[in-house]
Amino acid sequence: FEVGRGQALLVLLFGDKFASENVQGGIKFDVVWSTLSGLSGAERLRSWDLGGFLEVKLSSRMSVQPEFTFKSPAGARGLPFVATGQPDVDNAFAAASDVSVTRTLGYITIPLLLKIKAGRLSFGVGPQLGYVVKAEDRYTGTLVRANDLSYTQGLWSRVNRWDAGLNVLSEFALAPGLGLHSMRIRFAWYHAFGDALSDSPGTNDGLSIGFGLPIGGPSQTKP
Repeated sequence: FEVGRGQALLVLLFGDKFASENVQGGIKFDVVWSTLSGLSGAERLRSWDLGGFLEVKLSSRMSVQPEFTFKSPAGARGLPFVATGQPDVDNAFAAASDVSVTRTLGYITIPLLLKIKAGRLSFGVGPQLGYVVKAEDRYTGTLVRANDLSYTQGLWSRVNRWDAGLNVLSEFALAPGLGLHSMRIRFAWYHAFGDALSDSPGTNDGLSIGFGLPIGGPSQTKP
C-alpha cells in the first residue's frame, strides 16, 4: 500500500504535463548496500529505496537532475555487542552466543545532480541532504535456537537529524533514441560528510543499483 501510494503521488508530481523535449520526471527504485564507514566491524546491510526524479536538459550533453527519495535506507550489520544499560537485557545477551547488532537508519533524501551524457551513459555528481526518520539497533543472539533472543533499542536521542554528503550517479539508457524519456539502469554511490550518530563514529556510505522509469512522454518500448 505504501509503495502504491508513493507511486501515485509521483505520477501526480511528474506526470504527462511535465514531460517535454527538455524535461522528464519519473520514479526510481534501487537495491542498496549500506554501511557505516569508520565504525569497527560494520558490514554492508542490504535494503531498497524508492523515490522520484526530475531531469531538466540544459544542453545536448548536460542536464540537472534533482531527486526525492522518501525511503532511503542506511546503517550496517555485524556490529559488536555494546551494553544497553538494561541489566536484564545485558545479562541475557552475556549468556548467549552468536550475538550481533544491526543498526538500521532511514532517511528522506534530496540529491541534486549535475549530469554529463556520453552516448548511452550519463554521469552525475552533486550534494545530497537527508533527514532521519528511523534510527534503531536490533540485537540478536542464540540461547537454544538460532536468533531466539532479540532486543530493539531506539537511537532517536543519539542520532544526528540531518545527514549531508556527496552523491555520484551513473546511468545507462536502455533506449538512447528517446533521450530523456528512456528507461535507465542506475548505479550510485553516496558518502556522508559527518557521523550518523552524535556519540559514535560511522559515516553513512551506500552503494546501489536499480532503474529509473520515466512517466509520461514518448513510449519507452521502442529500442
